[in-house]
Amino acid sequence: MKNTGFESRNTAYPDSLPGWYFKAKPGFKVSLDDKDKFEGNFSLKVSGDKVDAGQFQSFSQEINVNGSSVQKKSVSCYIKTTDVMTKIGVWCQVWDEKDKVIGFESFDTQHIVIQGTTDWKKYTLSITALEGAKKIVVAGFLMGNGLAWFDDFQVEELQTMSIPPSAAVLKYINDFNGFIKKNSIYKDSLDWKKISRDIAALSNGLQTISDTRVLTDYMIRELRKAGDNHSFIQNKTQTQTSATGASPEKPMSKLLENGIGYIMVPGFSSAHYPSILDFSTTIQSQIKKLDEENDIKGWIVDLRTNTGGNMHPMIAGLGPLLREGDLGYFIKEDGKRQRWYYEQGREGIEKGTNVRVNPCYKLKNNKNRIAVLIGNSTCSSGEMVAISFIGAHNTRLFGEPSGGYVTSNSIFWLADGATLLLATGFVSDTNKKIYSKKIIPDVMVKSDSDTDLVLKAAEEWLH
Repeated sequence: MKNTGFESRNTAYPDSLPGWYFKAKPGFKVSLDDKDKFEGNFSLKVSGDKVDAGQFQSFSQEINVNGSSVQKKSVSCYIKTTDVMTKIGVWCQVWDEKDKVIGFESFDTQHIVIQGTTDWKKYTLSITALEGAKKIVVAGFLMGNGLAWFDDFQVEELQTMSIPPSAAVLKYINDFNGFIKKNSIYKDSLDWKKISRDIAALSNGLQTISDTRVLTDYMIRELRKAGDNHSFIQNKTQTQTSATGASPEKPMSKLLENGIGYIMVPGFSSAHYPSILDFSTTIQSQIKKLDEENDIKGWIVDLRTNTGGNMHPMIAGLGPLLREGDLGYFIKEDGKRQRWYYEQGREGIEKGTNVRVNPCYKLKNNKNRIAVLIGNSTCSSGEMVAISFIGAHNTRLFGEPSGGYVTSNSIFWLADGATLLLATGFVSDTNKKIYSKKIIPDVMVKSDSDTDLVLKAAEEWLH
């Protein structure tokens, strides 16, 4: 690593930072400080003044690595802060020879939080460079208002490769991989011999279950390379929050010009039944209010901000606008189909009921046209909702291709209370069309920052 302590200066270009790359952003200033430093003559000072909390200033450096084998490294530096309102941090990316990111760690991923005013302290990230790695990108940043000083960066090899993993670590990753080998629809696309070698190398030095994140993250990356962009891990806290809490976003409705009823259904991530029922009932109540108080000429269902979560309350809520009966199918690896349906306020899979809205509402006129809006943020369960409308004679999809998270996921519980949500099947509409990638709308309309062209196209069709 070059200029680790920011001692090198280019007097001809005082705003440059030898060895490091940065581009100054409005509201931020990057400079060398000869008065406040951890050691040597200088530190790097980054200041933010009158900037939004989401804006940040970063600086970075690329470091070449030899990717002939798995390597574990630590990236450390000393940091001091004054009145940091949002956060500061360090992140590391590992790139392969094709300039693809194959590894990432940050203060966020390793639960390091720095805010307010703090004195000089050493902070360390551990990073794994897999076989085939070409370079590591190390970056520091300040987000929002405040002052931060950085000094004495170091990248070192971790001396843990000769220490065998604990029995708890081996059992955890064996159970994790067992779920994938038995249930993943991508399991035959994985190079299990290579995976075994990499897991063996990555496991060295790991002693606790919390250490296994490097192994599970590796497996998720391998699934991504095989084509699975939907499987993911929820840690214990996220799993508990999903089981007990409500999603913050709420559905929204309004009457548009010319008697068009508009319903926006956001993502919903909770598995808490009272919250599920409230979400479903709210949507139906909004549909009922619009329908009873107005002479509705058509409907718009906006799924463009629906990033997914739990499909069942979304479908139950939209039931009055859907056909009664089968709405789509989960397709298992053996070809067996499981239907999902809506009937008289009940939504479920096969003959089971997941959500029941009672009393349920029925439209005054069920022959009105329905325009469904989708885009690249329509993902996962949001896509299942869109599929539920496909095939109805009075329905058309408008917008841009969906996010492409159209596999059905099953939940597998891990020993530490976390859960693996694993892609175990594909889905199809009632016409038996299987979706393995994105949903393509019937009418392609590109988004515009100034005018909602998608909404406009839908309104014109409804008129």
